[in-house]
Amino acid sequence: MTQLKITFVSGIIMFVFGLPLLIVGYVSAGEDAMAMIFPGWIFTVIGASVAIAAAIGMGFGKRATTSEQDPASNNWWED
Repeated sequence: MTQLKITFVSGIIMFVFGLPLLIVGYVSAGEDAMAMIFPGWIFTVIGASVAIAAAIGMGFGKRATTSEQDPASNNWWED
């Protein structure tokens, strides 16, 4: 679990490093723009992918199992 947290934070950091490169690359004019856009996209895409994969591995978005549900409650499919 600790490795997944470190991976999640690393992905967020890479994503945060990529956003300013993208923003400044698209705003600036001239030859320097492409030198900032490509690394910005690489950092942003890889960072977001790593963060999402780590979040899924940590259990974000999982449904509750039957042991976590209240057995006395009426479920919508049992009406």
